[in-house]
Amino acid sequence: MKPRLSLILCSCFLLSPHLFQTGHSATVEYDFSITWVWATPDGTTGRPVIGINGQWPLPRIEATVGDTVVVRTLNLLGNQSTSLHFHGLFMNGSSLMDGTSHVTQCAIQPGARFTYTFSVR
Repeated sequence: MKPRLSLILCSCFLLSPHLFQTGHSATVEYDFSITWVWATPDGTTGRPVIGINGQWPLPRIEATVGDTVVVRTLNLLGNQSTSLHFHGLFMNGSSLMDGTSHVTQCAIQPGARFTYTFSVR
């Protein structure tokens, strides 16, 4: 049995392990439109923040060790380049998918698309 993981996307896109079990590998796919949304992240003051699919906090990605994750993104921020960074994952063999702008990847320009594809290890 392989441990089940949930990728939790925050402003820095975190990975959090869960203890669910499964016995097969799969491809899990997500479509993310990255936009400005209005939220109160500090609980007191509303302001524009980066959201995905019109929501903040950001959606969770769920995958199992051995799965392939495909995240198709569209940057609709209008005035801001961006990227997704997945904390807690070993990107061995797929460091170009790590999402650190100007370190392992060029930023996704406004109006542009980028597809992240990597195996959860």
